[in-house]
Amino acid sequence: MKGLSSLERIILESIGKQVLVFEEIQNQSGLHENVCFNVIQALVIRGLVSTDGARYRISEKLSPLMIEEINGKEAKEAEYLELMEALVAQKDNRIFRLQKVAMDSRDEKIFIAMLSNLESFLADAHKKAQSTVPVKERKVIFWGLGEVHQLMNQIVAGN
Repeated sequence: MKGLSSLERIILESIGKQVLVFEEIQNQSGLHENVCFNVIQALVIRGLVSTDGARYRISEKLSPLMIEEINGKEAKEAEYLELMEALVAQKDNRIFRLQKVAMDSRDEKIFIAMLSNLESFLADAHKKAQSTVPVKERKVIFWGLGEVHQLMNQIVAGN
């Protein structure tokens, strides 16, 4: 087992700590009926989701190794890449900005402090609304900072 696709992860996030029937999972995830069913079945086969035939829950028998495989650094990076590709390709209802900016060290420190404030805001907003906002209506937000020469070296190296 290597990581999770974004579709598998949204199903797991939809179920969370609850026990849900198929219709509730489909409503939470926003996936089409056949896609949702197929993804749930794949998760059941992989042992990540258990079912009594009508209701689904996240399996209680996940080993630490399985948890690391689905939530580890490589798995998260693969998910982020998949989401970023979808965000860049999205045509409607997107706000996407990418800009190369000249910054001195003082402005970089200010920017990093602003990112810290943003992270606090996002954590508070999520905590406040996570029980009332369905998974399908949540927002994907991306931010970061990198130096052009390091990014170009990564591209050349194929990393």
